[in-house]
Amino acid sequence: MKELGSGQFGVVQLGKWRSQHKVAIKTIREGAMSEEDFIEEAKIMT
Repeated sequence: MKELGSGQFGVVQLGKWRSQHKVAIKTIREGAMSEEDFIEEAKIMT
């Protein structure tokens, strides 16, 4: 996967879904945010 960027909370990489759709894959560093912040971030992405 190709890294697109990184920041305070983790890394964003370029990936493929079902071998054809380009998607951004966001990984969060362990301990980088609270559980509540994680849930709020997940709500934004859905």
